[in-house]
Amino acid sequence: MIMVTAREQDAARLWLAKRGHPVGRPTPLVTALVGTRLPFRGRRSWRFIVYAVVAVAAGGLYSLSFGRWMTETSAVYFAYFAVGLSFADGIRLRERELREDVPSAHAPDPWRRVLSGWYLASLVVAFGGGVALAVTMYFTTGARTYAVSWLGLLVLSALVTGWVLAGLLRRPLAAEDAASLAVARAVRAEQLVAGTPVLAVFPLVTDLLLANHQPPALTPWLVGYIVAAVVLQVVSCFMNLRRHRTLPPGHYGTPALAQPDR
Repeated sequence: MIMVTAREQDAARLWLAKRGHPVGRPTPLVTALVGTRLPFRGRRSWRFIVYAVVAVAAGGLYSLSFGRWMTETSAVYFAYFAVGLSFADGIRLRERELREDVPSAHAPDPWRRVLSGWYLASLVVAFGGGVALAVTMYFTTGARTYAVSWLGLLVLSALVTGWVLAGLLRRPLAAEDAASLAVARAVRAEQLVAGTPVLAVFPLVTDLLLANHQPPALTPWLVGYIVAAVVLQVVSCFMNLRRHRTLPPGHYGTPALAQPDR
């Protein structure tokens, strides 16, 4: 039996209304699917605390490995790692519970259907462009400690992003009819935010604002790199939301009550 909370019902009702299907009471499965977007509350909140503590400790050890001339963004990166991994973990646990309650799960969609070209472009720019800049910085400037420390954070970011995306793309969709399958696909697309590549780029803003140890000659390239990755990610999110802005006809819940005339 699928158990849902009043908060999840309110979130599902609002989510469906924005997509053209106002209902009075969403079906339990639809409610639970939308509820996977809310993993930090209730009995799972302690998991986020565990991830945060581990991230703080790992960030401290990472900083000790490089010393004074490293990037100042390591704490921000590890905070993002904690948020992304705990968010993905909450989604995984909730979907595993759903699959136990749904007799038959739908096979996961091919990754080409889930990841748009804009999203793939943002991955290439965030990680490929970042590695290229870090390597260039190492061989053409004296900021070698900065370059190596940033390169290490990029590699860790790629590993975290790959882990999150692999989990999302490989897990089957909990669905029992066409309506719940449409909701599962739309929610799966939204869950990609846990593995957004912009989290590997945006921390660099801290260094630029603090006039940190990055070489001034490469500052324009770093700014362009950040802008390109952010723009591609924003366009990707917009196109993703547009693709799932409306849902096909189906049974999403009980009919919405008519508002009384005033």
